Amino acid sequence: MSHRTFADVTVGDTIDCGAASVTREEIIEFGARYDPLDIHTDPDSAAESPFGDVIASGIHTFALTQPPVVEHFYGNSDLVAAGHLEELRFPAPVRPGETLAVSLDVLDKRTSVRNDGRGVVTTRRTATVDGELVFDMRNDTVWAI
Repeated sequence: MSHRTFADVTVGDTIDCGAASVTREEIIEFGARYDPLDIHTDPDSAAESPFGDVIASGIHTFALTQPPVVEHFYGNSDLVAAGHLEELRFPAPVRPGETLAVSLDVLDKRTSVRNDGRGVVTTRRTATVDGELVFDMRNDTVWAI
């Protein structure tokens, strides 16, 4: 991928960021370390839950989307830092063995009000499993310009 500058970012673009898969073992390991609820860590308890099995935590789902987004958009860019989240939703669970299709829509870009050497890019990151939305986030990132 070539170097991406703030000027290269185009409002209206949709970037296909590829896919990320998750195994049962990864769900349990991540849950045990970062979100130790039974629905993420205990297959027997999770079987009795409304989900019927372990599911990835929302934090894990978010984390799964990050490598593809970095690889296809942020990785070789003038990104300075994340700004803030406007919206974060997990409309459906991520289950063992599923593959998330990750994409990024560029919603807006502007020069920073506080620093004219910085730009702000607003994106919507989504992930779907077999066409069903499992992750939806809108956020701002800060770029050098």
